[in-house]
Amino acid sequence: MKKLLFLLIVLASFSSQGQELKKPSEGKSLVYFVRTSGTGFLINFKYFDGEKYLGKFNYGKYLVYECDPGKHLFWAKSENTDYLEVELEAGKTYIIDSEPQMGAIKAGVKLVPFNNNPSSYKNSKKYDNKREVVLKSITTGEEYTISNEALLTEKQDLESLVIKTLEKYNKQKEKGNEFTKMPLEMYFE
Repeated sequence: MKKLLFLLIVLASFSSQGQELKKPSEGKSLVYFVRTSGTGFLINFKYFDGEKYLGKFNYGKYLVYECDPGKHLFWAKSENTDYLEVELEAGKTYIIDSEPQMGAIKAGVKLVPFNNNPSSYKNSKKYDNKREVVLKSITTGEEYTISNEALLTEKQDLESLVIKTLEKYNKQKEKGNEFTKMPLEMYFE
């Protein structure tokens, strides 16, 4: 009963904000990149899908990315680089939290997929709290958007970063290093 009441409260507050999670277009997948922690709130993290630059934002914003289903390598850059290997399904929505990490000069980043499976948490309260924080970051946050002109300028400035970072990733893969993988069932309902 408590779970049902909590879910109704969350859904009511979610809809009262006037924002809902978007649904992907037919045959597409949708990925939300969020920042639920205010640590390092001024630091922009840069987001990529393989060679494709998606943009950058700091705390209080989120990015919505619609793409083709299938395998993707999402990565984020700050003081460090973090990689997330995913296989997306058509018609599904995914949420990835960009957790700030302690860095030497500025905040680092770790990409953590939101696990929407309550049984994977130690207790239902931890799941409810995480779900509430993730949804709140979307409903109260500002959707990051970038003009095509600004995106093109930033993309050109980042070409060498993309080449070096993907070379580093491929070398690490060749050495047998494992990277975080997002299980197929980690979509959001």
